[in-house]
Amino acid sequence: MNRIRWSACMALAVMLAGCAGGWWPWGGAGREQPVRLPEGAIEYACAEGKRLLVRYAADGKSAWVIYPDREFRLDRAGAGERFSNGATTLLLQGDEAMLDADGARQFAECKRKPS
Repeated sequence: MNRIRWSACMALAVMLAGCAGGWWPWGGAGREQPVRLPEGAIEYACAEGKRLLVRYAADGKSAWVIYPDREFRLDRAGAGERFSNGATTLLLQGDEAMLDADGARQFAECKRKPS
C-alpha cells in the first residue's frame, strides 16, 4: 500500500511540475512579467534601469510618487516644476524628472516614456 501512495505522490508531483501557472513557485520564473501602470500614472525610465511612476493631481498642486509597496504625496513647492514634502523632492524639466530623498539622488536622468 505504501508503494502505491508513493507512486501516486510522485505522479502528482511530475504533473504539477509541468504547470506554468503564475503563482507556482517553480513555474514561469524566467519570464518577464508584464508592466502594469496604475491608472493616471506617468512612467519615467531612469538611469541604472530604474523605473519611476508619478501620478499628478488634476489641479497640478500635488504629485503622488508610486513605489511597489507604497505611495506618497508631494505638494507643489514654489512657482516652478518642483514638488516636495520636506524629505523628498521631485524636480521636473520638460519630459525629464529626478527624485531626491534624504539628501541623495534616488532617481536620476528620468525620461518620460510615451503613453
